[in-house]
Amino acid sequence: MNLKRLILVLTALMITVASFGQKLHLSGSLQNMHLWRGLQVADGGVLSADMGLGLIDDKLKIGLWGGTDFTGDYKEFDYYISYTVAGFSVAVWDIFNYSPELPFSKDIFNYNKYSTGHFLDLGLSYDFDHAFEVPLRLKWTTVFAGRDLNSAGQNRYSSFVYAEYSVFRDEHWIVDLGLGGTFALNRSDEDGNLNFYGRDNINQISIRTTYRLKLGRYKMPIFAHAMWNPDARKGYLQVGVDLFAF
Repeated sequence: MNLKRLILVLTALMITVASFGQKLHLSGSLQNMHLWRGLQVADGGVLSADMGLGLIDDKLKIGLWGGTDFTGDYKEFDYYISYTVAGFSVAVWDIFNYSPELPFSKDIFNYNKYSTGHFLDLGLSYDFDHAFEVPLRLKWTTVFAGRDLNSAGQNRYSSFVYAEYSVFRDEHWIVDLGLGGTFALNRSDEDGNLNFYGRDNINQISIRTTYRLKLGRYKMPIFAHAMWNPDARKGYLQVGVDLFAF
């Protein structure tokens, strides 16, 4: 789907469902690095923002997410749409990382699979806390278009599966443990075990601690996130704060 068609679909969808009730969302966060699915995407201080529209009692969300570091070495601008009901969630993201050093087109309107900086990502998740009061969350995501090609020029459908469990929760603190791995659904003989994230392997082991800081009526959660990537044999310690959320 090219950009013009995507915009037309999103516009038509917003017009169609706006009568069911809508809610605006705006949030921002600050962190010392950007970690994503076992990878360190940016290694300096990162400021990110999320602006979106919630429809159908906030079950359907359409929005934009973007981030940049303080040096300009990392730049990202994404589109997303998601639907959540009864603990289940499905989301499609158009992720566009146009950081200067990446060997891809910086043209946001370029969707040619051989040169684009975009990739389209489909995610499915379920939160067991919704129906079973078990603090377990499972997620599966697959890159289905864009810059994820095997050696034959076909999409690899690189996938990431992740499980996260809250081992402790009270009024002020949350401690989560996470485990994630990657693999490709379509590869050519020359690919070996390569995928979008690295190799088919466990690529994320996480411990995340969040303190629910409140300043008057404002909530500013602070978190520390330790993450190991056994595939890349690397480890990271991330700290950050959610500056605002409306």
